[in-house]
Amino acid sequence: MSSLEAIRASIDDVDEKLVQLIEERAELVQSLIAIKGARGLTARIPEREEAIVNRLYQRHGQYFERDELQSIYRPIFDACVRMQLKK
Repeated sequence: MSSLEAIRASIDDVDEKLVQLIEERAELVQSLIAIKGARGLTARIPEREEAIVNRLYQRHGQYFERDELQSIYRPIFDACVRMQLKK
């Protein structure tokens, strides 16, 4: 296997792990639904989303711009909100 193929195979492995972690995040969000409902919280809490992006930028800003992290996380946040609204 060439170096290019090996690196691409490693990237494919990382992509699989990313999706697994996103699924794990979705399962945790499922656990939040009842808690948020009992506390009268809405599905979307913009301050929380902003805090997540800011924290990630502080830790990983050497690789990603803040707006790039926001672009990565926006669809994840949106999907999690949709999950909460379906319940």
